[in-house]
Amino acid sequence: MTKPQKLEIIYLPVADLVKLKGNPRIDTDPKAIERLAKLIKAHGFANPLNVYKSNGKYEIIAGNHRLDAGLSLGMKEFPCIVYEGNRKQAMARAISDNQSNSWTDWDLPSLRELLIELDSGDIDMSITGFNSHELELMMTAIKPDDEVGGDQEVEKPNIIICPSCGHQFSVLKEKKDG
Repeated sequence: MTKPQKLEIIYLPVADLVKLKGNPRIDTDPKAIERLAKLIKAHGFANPLNVYKSNGKYEIIAGNHRLDAGLSLGMKEFPCIVYEGNRKQAMARAISDNQSNSWTDWDLPSLRELLIELDSGDIDMSITGFNSHELELMMTAIKPDDEVGGDQEVEKPNIIICPSCGHQFSVLKEKKDG
């Protein structure tokens, strides 16, 4: 069994950071950086940048968009974790960081319950990362289990793609007999 590497967070000035050249991850939401900045304001910069030391600078292999959001908030230094592998391993890490997000999906009934719990009026629901349209879709498109009647079966989920961010949601629809 591989022993986990102890992670050390260091703080690097903006002048030492370089965005990943040829980053294959693109923005699909023109307001993505603004939305991410809002989350950073609400929750703090809780996810350090992953960087790889190259030619005296630190290339960002995970967190390029967090850098942009932090810069928009006036941050002058960033918490970072330095990747210790070689360049090819670092680039594989850059890809895997984004790809691993697609391996899971939301349990929408559980998400809906949690959103209902949070929606008590004392927090701005956008700090969940979902915009108002996405929240409305989730809150109204999913029926709780107790609303599915006796002889009705539940079909496999339909996939809805959010027009704002491109995220795919699995939405359960009722199947009615007769």
